Amino acid sequence: MKKIIYLICLILLFTGCSFPHKEETPDEQKEPSPSHNAREDSIEPESESELEIQTEPQTEAPEQAETKPQKKPQTIVLDPGHSAVIAPGTEPLGPGSQEYKSADAGGTCGVSTGIPEYELTLNISLQLKQELENRGYTVLLTRESNDVPVSCIQRADVANNAKAAAFVRIHANGSEDQSVTGAMTICTTPQSPYVPELYTASRQLSDCILNSFCAATGCTNSTVWETDSMSGNNWSQVPATIVEMGYMSNPQEDVLLQTPDYQQKIVQGIANGIDSFCGY
Repeated sequence: MKKIIYLICLILLFTGCSFPHKEETPDEQKEPSPSHNAREDSIEPESESELEIQTEPQTEAPEQAETKPQKKPQTIVLDPGHSAVIAPGTEPLGPGSQEYKSADAGGTCGVSTGIPEYELTLNISLQLKQELENRGYTVLLTRESNDVPVSCIQRADVANNAKAAAFVRIHANGSEDQSVTGAMTICTTPQSPYVPELYTASRQLSDCILNSFCAATGCTNSTVWETDSMSGNNWSQVPATIVEMGYMSNPQEDVLLQTPDYQQKIVQGIANGIDSFCGY
């Protein structure tokens, strides 16, 4: 009997019937719980590009090359001083003025070269027009030949009608003292009875052009002359200046003003000054 009982126990042991519960298989033990799967499924997987961005070292963005600001369309009016044909009559010194001046004058003449001022001013103005157009400006001239009479009011009206950014009047100087040399610019005063609101801009234009002019040519800076005696400036409704490029009454400076190399420096100097005034 004992042998029979012992045999039955051995059978039960090998068949597992002595264990009422089911053991988990190795594979079943490795399966994650439903709650674990649910938690991970709620997180969106990161894309490969996102992983690359996070794992790559942070680097500073490369510096971009400095570029000059785009020029906005600007109109510049150039006024070649005087003319071979002088405008007749007189004009008020300024709007509402009871004082009258000649509508224009003949200008000066080179003591060494004999070249009249009106020829020099037109020559420089034509070169300056080309240079400014190359820089993106729209440029108008108050005259394009030496046989056209133009009064001071008519000259200013060209700038006023064009609503120009600047009215730049090209002249050359003269003096009884032949030793005097140098360039100057001329604008109205803060107390102008005609255009006091334009003083700040006209003074800035005068400074910009004179400083650039002298830097380009190396000539003497004879300062900015503030006066309300210039009809063309008084009638201008836009920033205005007269550029006196040098003294034709000085034998050496008169010759210098006629040389192509120096004229190119003059053109570059005035154009640089206009760029500076216009914010370029």
